Amino acid sequence: MSKAIIFTGGGAPSRLPVDLLQPGDMVIAADSGYEAAKALGIPVNLCIGDFDSTRYFSEIQHLDHEKSLADKDESDTELALRKASSLGFSTYVLVGGGGFRMDHLFTTYSLFDQYGPPSAWYTAYESLFLVGKYHRFEIHNPPQTVSFIPSSFTKEVIITAKQLQWPLSQHVLSMSTISLSNRADSPVLDVFASGQGKLFVSFPVADKLS
Repeated sequence: MSKAIIFTGGGAPSRLPVDLLQPGDMVIAADSGYEAAKALGIPVNLCIGDFDSTRYFSEIQHLDHEKSLADKDESDTELALRKASSLGFSTYVLVGGGGFRMDHLFTTYSLFDQYGPPSAWYTAYESLFLVGKYHRFEIHNPPQTVSFIPSSFTKEVIITAKQLQWPLSQHVLSMSTISLSNRADSPVLDVFASGQGKLFVSFPVADKLS
């Protein structure tokens, strides 16, 4: 299934999975997200936003782009998500958006209730992977630090994950009960989720681009 890959500003990773970009995918850069895509060598199909944060607007003008007003209610990330949705992409990956400004981070997170959470979210500080019902993760160098975070400010999710130093069994996960810095101590980690919401499995990364 084709997906949108949305680059946004702030806290971009230094690398991405080599197989992330597949035929039929659409890459959208929200404002300074273009800089992260450029640094990572990912060709951008569409740039969107008010372009008040990027150093490359003169370059962006020669690409397919949609310039918004600077005074607007939506963030550039929301404009990118809205565009991806209007083009029929029900699945998306988010790149960047970690760190720097807490108000931007919370605003981005709040969009997940409206547009759905990303299937993966790569920032300078962590790689997060969405689990709706079940996923098996390969743990290459156990023990591996891992955290479990709900993908919604408003929805609880029940998680079971037992190959951990502190096993979770039918743990009710919400913004008030985040499971922080557990350790996966086996070569695989099976994560089961149920309830109204979904969850992110978050693995920290050691290096970053910006």
